[in-house]
Amino acid sequence: MILEAKGQVGIGGSSSTAPTRGRASNMNESDPLRSQLASRAVIRGRITLSSGAVSDYYFDCKRVMLSADGAPLVGRAVFSAIQSLPELPRAIGGLTHGADPIIGSTMAAAAAEGVHLDGFYVRKEPKKHGTQKLIENAPLPGTPVAIVDDVVTKGGSVIRAIDGIESAGCRVVAVIVLVDRLEGGATKIKARVPEARYVPLYTLEDFLDVEEIRREWTKNSAQPSPAVST
Repeated sequence: MILEAKGQVGIGGSSSTAPTRGRASNMNESDPLRSQLASRAVIRGRITLSSGAVSDYYFDCKRVMLSADGAPLVGRAVFSAIQSLPELPRAIGGLTHGADPIIGSTMAAAAAEGVHLDGFYVRKEPKKHGTQKLIENAPLPGTPVAIVDDVVTKGGSVIRAIDGIESAGCRVVAVIVLVDRLEGGATKIKARVPEARYVPLYTLEDFLDVEEIRREWTKNSAQPSPAVST
């Protein structure tokens, strides 16, 4: 059975209780990573997501993950989540390109603490030249690994990464994501790797102080649930 973290893991490694509406507005000063994601990563306006869904906002986490001040925050947060796992991975990776900045910053955070953590990334398709690899720096078969990604909507990118690394004989012990949009991806990921721990550092509920997110959340929450036939 999959184990799900309760609440998000902070920079210092402590785990908080699940967020409630309105709490996000009080988190800016105490959580610099959430503050940066809210102020720099949220793109306003109608946009089509990689899942094909249309949204009034978009999380462009690369604006934070690739910034000089944001990258260390991401690395320390993900490494803190890794340290709380019941089985520690020996490598961290995911589908290029969403996972790439997370991999590097987390490896750096681990090295700063004297922890050896390898990295890998899974291509969307094998290279058509050179080594023709699907996975760069693939761990040895049997290696416990953590899959990372920036944003989960429907879970497709994470599942592709899981498929790729499992084809190399590795064991997925955790999936760690920066933001879960709460649109069904977590359920699919848990079904795909039921023995792994799923750890979203933040969910959509942590950003309800952002106008576009609050408006869409309210709109979706107001929609009636589909009738259930008996």
